[in-house]
Amino acid sequence: METCEARGRLKERTGGTDGEVDMERYVVHEDGLEWVPADFPRAQMKVLYMDPRGGGQILLVRFEPHCEMPQHAHAASDEAAYVLDGELRQPAPDGGEEVFRKGHFVFLPAGMKHGPFTAGEEGCTIISVFYGPLR
Repeated sequence: METCEARGRLKERTGGTDGEVDMERYVVHEDGLEWVPADFPRAQMKVLYMDPRGGGQILLVRFEPHCEMPQHAHAASDEAAYVLDGELRQPAPDGGEEVFRKGHFVFLPAGMKHGPFTAGEEGCTIISVFYGPLR
């Protein structure tokens, strides 16, 4: 069974005979986590939480200035994202441009394509919540 990279901060215990995991309270401070490379260049992430029951996760993602994230979709997971600082831009459906700045929130259902994104001059930091496995 996979556990969070937070090295022992998540306590698991196996409950019953069916192998279900009973969750306990989980607390972590992001300063105690390392930035690791994201799946595309010039971006890093910290795994704040990974659910051992089904692959959901909460990520802090940092984009360097002018970082480009290709268009993509998450087939098996909804995504909720909140911009903490900086800005991300993506083409709008009407041909214009959408700009997401500090305070913007977006919810994307599983399978919905989004991006490509480009970070602004100061970069961007977001928190992303995935409700299922990233496939």
